Amino acid sequence: LAAKSRRAGMILVPILDILQSVPILGFLTFTVTFFMALFPGKVMGAELAAVFVIFTSQAWNMAFSFYQSLTMLPADLQEVARSFRLSPWQKFWRLDVPFAMPGLIWNTMLSMSGGWFFVVASEAVTVGNTTFSLPGIGSYVATALQQQNLKAIFYAILAMLVVILLYDQLLFRPLVAWSGKFRFETTAGLTAPDPWMLKMLRRTQLFRTIGEAIGTVMGNVFRLRLSRGSRVQVDEGRAPSRIVDALWYMIIAIGAGYAGWRIVDFVSRTLHWSDLGNAVLMGSFTLLRVIVLMAVAAIIWVPIGVWIGLRPRATRIVQPIAQFLAAFPANLLFP
Repeated sequence: LAAKSRRAGMILVPILDILQSVPILGFLTFTVTFFMALFPGKVMGAELAAVFVIFTSQAWNMAFSFYQSLTMLPADLQEVARSFRLSPWQKFWRLDVPFAMPGLIWNTMLSMSGGWFFVVASEAVTVGNTTFSLPGIGSYVATALQQQNLKAIFYAILAMLVVILLYDQLLFRPLVAWSGKFRFETTAGLTAPDPWMLKMLRRTQLFRTIGEAIGTVMGNVFRLRLSRGSRVQVDEGRAPSRIVDALWYMIIAIGAGYAGWRIVDFVSRTLHWSDLGNAVLMGSFTLLRVIVLMAVAAIIWVPIGVWIGLRPRATRIVQPIAQFLAAFPANLLFP
């Protein structure tokens, strides 16, 4: 919606940007309270809170990836879609999704890395004087920390490494290789060999039969028109209505002003201004740490990344290792 509607993008893109910037553990504090109120005395509330936190750690990154891909869709491909009179439904599944698929798969891998981090963090949460523990590696590590059992923590790290390795080999490597056929490039690039899992799936008769059946069903669904196709002759030079834009800006300004007034009113009634100043001060210290760490990481790893990227042989060796290490949840190393 943000990519297709300029006015909707004025609202949705900043909202997504803000939601992506909010620390996920900040969501966890109030979502646990909310879901526990929906299911008092039941573990379902904590389970839903954990699912929500894992969702928020992945959704915004993937949404931005899809939005960015749609905004970069080449004009000649859009003209081809209009020439074939594809309906919006057909254009979405036969042009928009395939074009966005490579970036979406890569961002899914990055989002999965964040998901592992918050899986561990959300399975053992303390809100106030209450601690919620869910079955999983997070609560296992929390119990091992309480007992100061370093051997159990080592087993947890080993188990997580095995799980990430299985995800990488059985799921993401085949998906990345499969999405490569949708890559839109004007020049020929190096083609990496297919991973062993994808080769096995293609050579196994059972998987081929299942894949062909699913492909046939999905292809029929994607070919449904559901609405009239786009006209070949489109007036590209029509300027947007200034009156509608002015009204839209006015609505956004009124909504932002009302939201700001409610926030100020809430803060003035529930907090002291000294509390707000203290929160800003503590947040500034955190911001300074993040800036310093980002600068140090950029100084060290950007030259290394450039060196690796300019050498295809080094890329083939280092890239899988870097992806594997990036997926490992760093909070398991805190003990």
